[in-house]
Amino acid sequence: MMKNMEHNREILKDALQNLPSYEPKEMVWNDIDRKLNELPLQQALASLPEYEPDDRIWEVLELNSQQKRKTLVTWWYAAAVLLLVGPIGFWFVNKDKGKIITYSEEVVDERLQTAEIQETDNQYQKLKAWCESETLVCNTVDFKQLKEEYETLQLASEQLQAAMGNYNSEPELVRQLSMVEQEKAGILNKMAKMI
Repeated sequence: MMKNMEHNREILKDALQNLPSYEPKEMVWNDIDRKLNELPLQQALASLPEYEPDDRIWEVLELNSQQKRKTLVTWWYAAAVLLLVGPIGFWFVNKDKGKIITYSEEVVDERLQTAEIQETDNQYQKLKAWCESETLVCNTVDFKQLKEEYETLQLASEQLQAAMGNYNSEPELVRQLSMVEQEKAGILNKMAKMI
């Protein structure tokens, strides 16, 4: 008997789905609306008895609707998580494909390296120490002017070395430092000739 009912229900569903659709004209709807608002129908509706279902029926209906709502919300959360996590996971899986890690070594060109303390600075320190004992020549105006020029060039040399850093990769800075060191050596020679 149960199988027969299920079979008939499926036949009815199929038949209802295959029915042609029909949309009535606007005047039909207006006529129905007018007849629903006529006085005899309104009086008949007012005289109908009221029926209040038992509280248990409302509780069952509410419980069923809450369960359906929870199921629906759960599916929405699952769909949202899938939509968010799916592309992010795909990105993480594919982000490292095609990347190649390489490394190389570079040999430092010794010609571009400078000493911490230049030889001219060592010679200048010796000349300065000697001037402390022999004050006559070192107190002349020309000697003092050469000493100031040397110390100015020494400051410029220190600034260039700081700009070059540890790797001295700028050939222009190396060239400028070389020119400053040559000028320092020339001034040091002049100072030594005065003594």
